[in-house]
Amino acid sequence: VILNLLANIADGLHVWPNVVKAHVMAELPFMSTEVILMECVKAGGDRQELHEAIRVHSMAAGAVVKGEGKANDLMERIAADPLFKAVHDDLERLIDPILFVGRAPEQVDEFLEDEIKPILEANKDLLNIESVDDVNV
Repeated sequence: VILNLLANIADGLHVWPNVVKAHVMAELPFMSTEVILMECVKAGGDRQELHEAIRVHSMAAGAVVKGEGKANDLMERIAADPLFKAVHDDLERLIDPILFVGRAPEQVDEFLEDEIKPILEANKDLLNIESVDDVNV
């Protein structure tokens, strides 16, 4: 019954890639601040000064997003701040979402191959049984 309930809930589930991308891009500037900070430090910037500037810009951008419901303008703030001149031409690359996923794609593939596929194979006969329990949500 529980699996039928789950199947009913998941049936017709649609993931909207553009909505997911919009949510990721709204938070990504906050996630990328450490990368931006380190790139500026490598270029000779003062870590403490840069850290404080990022904190101030992040707080202001967060207030705009959460308080006013507007788009995240953190990257525009950083692009306008001369302290971050070392990365101004490289900001787009530094906030590429692929930089923040780590091994997640490989881990998903490994999990499906090592954990899920054997369970499905071992229970393939059960997967072909027509359910008599009807649960509609």
